[in-house]
Amino acid sequence: MARGNGGVIGVNNDPITELITRFTGPGTFTSRPTTGDVDVFVIAGGGGGGSTGINKSGGGGGGGFILVPALSVGGATPIPVSIGGGGGTNASGSDTTFGAAPNPYYLIAKGGGAGGHTPLDPGTPGGSGGGGGGPGPTPAAGGNATQPGQPGNSGTYGSGNTGGPSTSGPSNLGGAGGGGAGGAGTATSPGGGNYGGGNGGDGASIIPVFGPAQPWYITDGYQDGYFGGGGGGGPAPPYPPSAKGQGGRGGGTPFNPAPAPHLNSPGPIANSGAGGGGGADPAGGRSGGPGQVVVKEAGGAPGVWSLQSQFDAQKSGTWPT
Repeated sequence: MARGNGGVIGVNNDPITELITRFTGPGTFTSRPTTGDVDVFVIAGGGGGGSTGINKSGGGGGGGFILVPALSVGGATPIPVSIGGGGGTNASGSDTTFGAAPNPYYLIAKGGGAGGHTPLDPGTPGGSGGGGGGPGPTPAAGGNATQPGQPGNSGTYGSGNTGGPSTSGPSNLGGAGGGGAGGAGTATSPGGGNYGGGNGGDGASIIPVFGPAQPWYITDGYQDGYFGGGGGGGPAPPYPPSAKGQGGRGGGTPFNPAPAPHLNSPGPIANSGAGGGGGADPAGGRSGGPGQVVVKEAGGAPGVWSLQSQFDAQKSGTWPT
């Protein structure tokens, strides 16, 4: 009976295992000699929440999110990687890149926009936009999302959403939430004694490409594979227990009015690319989370025969034609 092979003759037949390469700092990814296509996840640094020592600042937007299946890079190719940092308060996040233009595999994720830091101050544009600060006599717009408009695969496979607009109206309304990779930030609704900030938009999931059980995001608390959540808007005094602008799924920071003196929750999860929560007196806004790059090279049997097994098959007449 003829035996199947992979079509090549070689010195070993060891299987090739799936390989995950993760960058949380700058470096160079070099593909294996047998690699043709890779799956790539790129996320930029999230925007910082607004903060000027006053209330009602907007939440920061999540960093631009890119998830590319089967990106052609070729074998033994060195590709430079840079990682965007999260923005400080009132500052946008930085870009993350995979490769460099004009290479066809070049990817750029845009840093998330900062939240508005005074009433009527709009959120800053970014990968996902920051939430508007408020309220005031007129709404403050949320920042626009710049990731979907990026060239090539960066836009085709990229996602980001606008920050929420602040709501014009009474002074008991908080700032708006920052946009996330999977949804826009929201504004608070007027009336009803709602002192809270708007919620950050949810992030997006990488599970469709990277699978449900990667330990580098499950055990690190990335909310089951979601990244790039928007930061929650800062509330208005007197900060009742319900006055939380919730962070978006994917690491976005909520504002937490307890314990006294109304301190924010900790900043976003490291390398989540999430936006920071908006500030509320006396607590300042939170910085955004830095980004990362992750590359998956597929596994499989290489189809390599040893020279001895090929010789034996030829001699016995069982080498496939």
